[in-house]
Amino acid sequence: MGASAASNGRIGRPVKAPGERRCKQTNTRWMIAEDAELRAQARLAGITVGEYIRRRCLGLPVVARTARADARLVHELNAIGVNLNQLARLGNAGWTGDRSAEFDELSGRLGKVLDRVLEALDD
Repeated sequence: MGASAASNGRIGRPVKAPGERRCKQTNTRWMIAEDAELRAQARLAGITVGEYIRRRCLGLPVVARTARADARLVHELNAIGVNLNQLARLGNAGWTGDRSAEFDELSGRLGKVLDRVLEALDD
């Protein structure tokens, strides 16, 4: 194993031993469709194309990462945020009309979204 940053007086990444460094490079030509597929698979796995190719060639596992957030959930939260921002702008501009119905509707939508989040966390 390489020397640690503390032992060699450097700040940053530890120095790797020569056998641990990735210093060899191979240039490979791909058809456009193959390149697109490689990039898509790497993106699904949440890793770089180089790491994806390395893992596949060496027989190491390539696992698709789990989605960090449900797309519908993100969309709904964004829509709620946009509506809330619009109401805040009206309030800051001196609007004196009653907006309690809009706030109640946003509060209900936000409650439903938070319920979905809590359900997902319980799974």
